[in-house]
Amino acid sequence: MRGMHVRPACLPCLMTQAFNTARMATNDEALQQTVLREVAAYLEQADTAVCPAHFSQPIYAIVSRLTGVADPYAELRRRTNALALELLPDVRDWVSQSRDPLAKALHAAAAGNVIDAGINSEFDVREDMQSLLRRPFAVNDLPLFQSRLKRGSRLLYLADNAGEIVFDALAIDRIQRFAVQVTVVVKSGPIINDAMMEDARAAHLPELCTVIESGSADIGINWQHAAPGLRDAYTGADLVLAKGHGHFETLRESKHAGLFFLLKAKCPVVAADIGCRMGDLVFAHAALLRTAGADSKPRAATA
Repeated sequence: MRGMHVRPACLPCLMTQAFNTARMATNDEALQQTVLREVAAYLEQADTAVCPAHFSQPIYAIVSRLTGVADPYAELRRRTNALALELLPDVRDWVSQSRDPLAKALHAAAAGNVIDAGINSEFDVREDMQSLLRRPFAVNDLPLFQSRLKRGSRLLYLADNAGEIVFDALAIDRIQRFAVQVTVVVKSGPIINDAMMEDARAAHLPELCTVIESGSADIGINWQHAAPGLRDAYTGADLVLAKGHGHFETLRESKHAGLFFLLKAKCPVVAADIGCRMGDLVFAHAALLRTAGADSKPRAATA
């Protein structure tokens, strides 16, 4: 599988991300245009042989500097957390009444990945969740993941977005019933609607498990900016469950034997790399994805 780098399709997506963030920060159209011009100038001189996720933090910084708004998505994060908590009792019942509650809880966590303001400027959490809960995984390495859950094993759970993190908590509760030690990683500062410590608290995660910060406000994991203990937590984990596109983009070449990706494919570049369709739910073992990529053929689901 080739390393993730900026493709032509990524450039308009990054500009859309900048526009959406500028609109969240200000209604001043002249200021929005100024933001877009500066972002375009930045992208023109930037090295595109790097992971697309690494562009989000500089773009976000441009928006914040020009508009004076440090956290444009603060209200959206609060709203999606509140809505997810409203939906939680029904989703919890759906999980607990199933024959495989862990599988259903992880399915709900994957469906929650629809709450992504970086890629989807418009989403209906209630309607989209209901639809996705009826959709099976297109790539399904969940049985392999379940087989590796052993008493006393250590799982590092890389959270993605606010709102979504409420359903992550539901999955983590089920994982911990296997006597697995779970540590959750959230962002140290605002970047789009990615979950921070305050969102973890809203989801009651610190009451369930250890929650740590990444050390930066980067999409996915940027090891150059990471907190000192994060690499040790990553390499020392028996299993890593990485949520969302950003973690897929930044970790897809990682050789960690226990790395799994859990996401909804929301862009054609990522969908093509995985070998699935836009809109598919994916639970993929990273090593098996690399094998499929080396053969340049989509890998069929394992279940």
